[in-house]
Amino acid sequence: MASTNPHSEPRTAERRLTVFWRKIDELSSDPRNPRKHDRTQIRRLARSIAAFGFNAPVLVDADAKVLAGHGRLLAARELGWDAVPTIVLDHLGEAEARAFVIADNRLAELSAWDDRLLAEQLRELTLPELDFAIEATGFALDEIELRLDSREERVAVAAPVRRKPACNSPAPVSRDGDTWRLGRHRIVCAGALGERAADMLMPDTPVIVVLADPAAADAIVRRWQEETGGTAHEAASGRPFDGPGGEGRDG
Repeated sequence: MASTNPHSEPRTAERRLTVFWRKIDELSSDPRNPRKHDRTQIRRLARSIAAFGFNAPVLVDADAKVLAGHGRLLAARELGWDAVPTIVLDHLGEAEARAFVIADNRLAELSAWDDRLLAEQLRELTLPELDFAIEATGFALDEIELRLDSREERVAVAAPVRRKPACNSPAPVSRDGDTWRLGRHRIVCAGALGERAADMLMPDTPVIVVLADPAAADAIVRRWQEETGGTAHEAASGRPFDGPGGEGRDG
């Protein structure tokens, strides 16, 4: 018996999707594309494509306008490519194509990571000698380390345990009440559950990120100094992060 549900079968039973390599210059980006792609994402996409190949074709309409894959296209340009694989979705009308683009992005957002399985796979990838950088997964090294550390703590620690830093780790520099100036940014070390930290950090601006660990504050300050060549100063006293009294303290 034939199905009476119009959505249960392909709209064109004989239709086949074919991949065509197209010159990048022949493709036009959609100026109304609602998805944004910052430099960090483009670099990560480029790293992934360089490691694994261009395995997700750019989706275009009959006029070679990009429907989905703007980020991958930008990454290909970053790599110096002059052509990319494409699939033409000429069976969709203009309204259908626009709705599909929104659905394609939105439905991907609705999925979630299984933290346990993700940590297991990331851990396995750190064991063998890979012929590609593990950052090709899209996760930065610090993100991978954080996920692995968090997973190990959840599995191995039944009750909170205050671990002493390794002997080669510097003693914490930050202490309660310190507010470090990193150029136009600020890092505050204070209790994250009260309003005091938010008032110290940015009294008239919503809080975006809270790190409730002095060691985390130290790591961010050190990374900022390494990347920029600048020196962080404590807002109230003007004390440089690596200056006298800032070489590290117990507690």
